[in-house]
Amino acid sequence: MFCDKYYITNQEGSRLACLLFLPAGKPRFQLVVAHGFRGAKENSGRIYGFAKKVTALGGSLTAFDFAGSGESEGSFSDMTLSRQVGDLQAVIGHVLDRDKSPLILLGRSFGGSTVLVTAAREPRVTALVLWSAPVFLTETFFKVKPHELFLPGEPLQLADEKGPFTLNPGFAQDLLQHNFTEYLRAIGNKPMLVIHGEKDTDVDPRNARFLGEQALGEVEVHIVPEADHRFTEHHPLRDQITLQWLDNLLMRTARR
Repeated sequence: MFCDKYYITNQEGSRLACLLFLPAGKPRFQLVVAHGFRGAKENSGRIYGFAKKVTALGGSLTAFDFAGSGESEGSFSDMTLSRQVGDLQAVIGHVLDRDKSPLILLGRSFGGSTVLVTAAREPRVTALVLWSAPVFLTETFFKVKPHELFLPGEPLQLADEKGPFTLNPGFAQDLLQHNFTEYLRAIGNKPMLVIHGEKDTDVDPRNARFLGEQALGEVEVHIVPEADHRFTEHHPLRDQITLQWLDNLLMRTARR
């Protein structure tokens, strides 16, 4: 497996850090991975083992840091869903300039929300994988702080297990502009894999059930018993489900 780190520039002029993993031969497909809220492209180091499995299937994998996260330029406080979509579109453009093999998107948590919006707008996306992805955004983000706190125009000071952070009011205002029922309609019949933890207390599993009910195309939903939001004890199973689905998808596509 070949691995390389490089940088591209997004539409706002910020450099985005990317990791590229390549198989020995020509890729059968390209997987672009979008990290979650306050996350990074390495996914706590798990991306390397997962990339090894993807390249063993014959795929390439590109993981990147959104602007303001990880090694990318920008301020996290300026992050919005729409800006993350712009970052993902910039990465897609670079990936498809390099290789024309089928493009599949994978998103973790808020990265999954970003993948859904992007897949609705980008016809070159052939399939998508969603890990613990929220679609009920105001419910997910404002169950502790009501969204009205963002609306007067003042930044909000928050904290999680990684420490304190700031979000500008544009984050909440932007969330209100997104309609995932419409996005699913626009995605149409693109194959979709949804994996969610039964014990996810950050993103309610009913987000996954909604995706299964509203998707117009082929969708496979797995609610994994006892798994939390991060799949702390269950990430090998999540990888296994994902890789099997990708392999099945490629075999079906090859027979057409």
